[in-house]
Amino acid sequence: MTAPLPKMPPAVLPEVVPNALPQPKFQLGEWVRWQAVPNADFGRVIGLLYSYETTHQIAGLHYLILLDPQSPSRSICLHDFAFEDDLERLEHPLQQHEVSTGD
Repeated sequence: MTAPLPKMPPAVLPEVVPNALPQPKFQLGEWVRWQAVPNADFGRVIGLLYSYETTHQIAGLHYLILLDPQSPSRSICLHDFAFEDDLERLEHPLQQHEVSTGD
């Protein structure tokens, strides 16, 4: 069975697209985790878009993350979107285990 395609977050194009888009902090393929949350999800960046997120009314970069099989939410969600400020870089997914368990 094929994995379902990720669904877009509730986002729309901003009324005015800036002439110069911000440089992304994270690149495709990089390992990231959600910061400042207990038992944070983690995975690899597989997409990037500039949009206006309607819930928080923020224009900016949004990352599509493919959750790692060991990520806490992977059993209910294969992909998730995140704001750039909500993520931090991981050198390797095992680093997530060390951070979350204190090993």
